[in-house]
Amino acid sequence: MPRSTTQEISLAEFLLSPAGRAALATLHDADLSDAQTLPVLSQLRARFSPAEAGALLSQARLRRRAAAKFPAAASMFFTAEALEMATSATVATHHAATLDVHAAAGPLLDLGCGIGGDLIALARRRPVIAYEIDPVRARFAQANVDATGLAGRVQIRIADWAAELRQGLLPPAAAAFADPSRRVDDRRVFSLHRMQPPLPELLALQRQIPALGVKVMPGVADAELPPHCGVEFISHQSTCKEAILWFGPLARYARWASVYREGSWHTLVNDGTPPPVGELAPGQVLFEPDPAVIRAGALAPLCARVQGHLFDPEIAYIVAPRWRPEPLAQAFAIQEVHRFGLKRLNERLAVLSIAQVELLKRGFPQEPESLRPRLRLAAVGRTAAIIFTRRGRERLMLIAERVPAAGASPTQRVEQNTGAGP
Repeated sequence: MPRSTTQEISLAEFLLSPAGRAALATLHDADLSDAQTLPVLSQLRARFSPAEAGALLSQARLRRRAAAKFPAAASMFFTAEALEMATSATVATHHAATLDVHAAAGPLLDLGCGIGGDLIALARRRPVIAYEIDPVRARFAQANVDATGLAGRVQIRIADWAAELRQGLLPPAAAAFADPSRRVDDRRVFSLHRMQPPLPELLALQRQIPALGVKVMPGVADAELPPHCGVEFISHQSTCKEAILWFGPLARYARWASVYREGSWHTLVNDGTPPPVGELAPGQVLFEPDPAVIRAGALAPLCARVQGHLFDPEIAYIVAPRWRPEPLAQAFAIQEVHRFGLKRLNERLAVLSIAQVELLKRGFPQEPESLRPRLRLAAVGRTAAIIFTRRGRERLMLIAERVPAAGASPTQRVEQNTGAGP
């Protein structure tokens, strides 16, 4: 990961100064849209240098973006890349709970703390020694910790923790949480061996601190996973955000999914059994598992929860005779099942008076949105979900309706055609 330049460090110190903080406060409610870039910069340049004005505008915009991850974003400091990679407050709290509950008593290490997303959550549980190699991120992390009133529980070191490990200087701790960089030359990497530090150094760390968690990419290849770790796939807002390799006492299971939905965490463990496979028919309810459940391979226990089965052993769609409330999946009531064909689909759209469609796919070779311009939708009618999939080599299209979480009738009327073809 490239370290900050002298100018970037200088601008960070300016943002953290009383003058910088005051200027950022004036931008809190300002119009920061692209159309207002020049007017806002002109006002700022009347008081600050062009570089400082640009830094203020960029930081104000980052705070707006960060609000989706951090409730206190309006008083925090970010860099663009660090914000993109930062753990949200909700997920960080989940990480911290795992470490606090399952590790022995004592302080924690946060290795690669960035701007402090995980650090703040960890410090609410225990004293933390944090490492960050980039001075701007470290300074911003300190400011973000200070703003929470946790400064007395945190020590931030601007250093390379892997180098200190090799030199025997890494302090002892009850557990460690490592967030290695998953970018090289500004590009994402998808191998544990290309992270910085790479997997071998993380395994060396685990020999010193057995209770270890390592944040990695959610698409990590199974072949790269160390055999002695547990893997947790974490989903937030219906997106599998990350995988965590847990070692030692933190490895509660071999492979599991944790899904945050409707204000609660839900866990599903891969029990090693294959999911049942059965028929596909109209009148069934199709459950689309959360991405973390699919990555964890926890389809069999989810089938048991909804009393359903797969209709193809390679397709992660579950069908069941009836709807059941299930926070780990989205549900669709299947009305019709057909072999794929646009002519047939348009005929059924007309007969069923479907005016608006949600397009989904799994195991289907085409992108559904590429088909939307060719769909002939009614001017007024119902909303439907068209699910493109396959059973064996047979390509299928399912006409269905999304079932709301409460299980109410999903049928809706729409007043205009929003996706009709010619």
